[in-house]
Amino acid sequence: MNLWRLLDRIRCAFLPRGHRRRIGEARRVLAKVRPWLRTGPKGPARVFGYLRTIDPLVFEELVLQAFVDQRFRIRRGTRYSGDGGVDGHVRLGEAWAPLQCKRYAGAIDPQHVRDFARLTFPRRAVFAHTGRTGPQSRTARGARVIMVSGDRLMALIAGRFSLDGE
Repeated sequence: MNLWRLLDRIRCAFLPRGHRRRIGEARRVLAKVRPWLRTGPKGPARVFGYLRTIDPLVFEELVLQAFVDQRFRIRRGTRYSGDGGVDGHVRLGEAWAPLQCKRYAGAIDPQHVRDFARLTFPRRAVFAHTGRTGPQSRTARGARVIMVSGDRLMALIAGRFSLDGE
């Protein structure tokens, strides 16, 4: 177990019971879906379908846990509602990047991306989601918001995520 994962587990012990329950569920979901990504070309579709059915708060914790598993430093939110749209933070280089996670069945709403980009200005930020990223959303994100969706979300879950090209 790496140091950041150990520190995360210690910090989780001091979170409210509901947070700890959702973090545990997120870890179980990751353990369940990771093998699906090795089953061929239909694996990612199966994972996306499953992710769209889980509790949105478990999805937030799943994304944070996937970052921890890849040795990124994270800061979990202390509450789920009233968090101002920031679900946690991920350490990117020398700065903490706000993170927002959304579960979508279809295309994401460009206004959600615009609002998040405005909220986090001028910092870099991470927007993770299960939907399709249309051209308006790509434009709305600007250069500072890193989209983690599609292949990048699958790479994060599989443990092969990289910020190359950002």
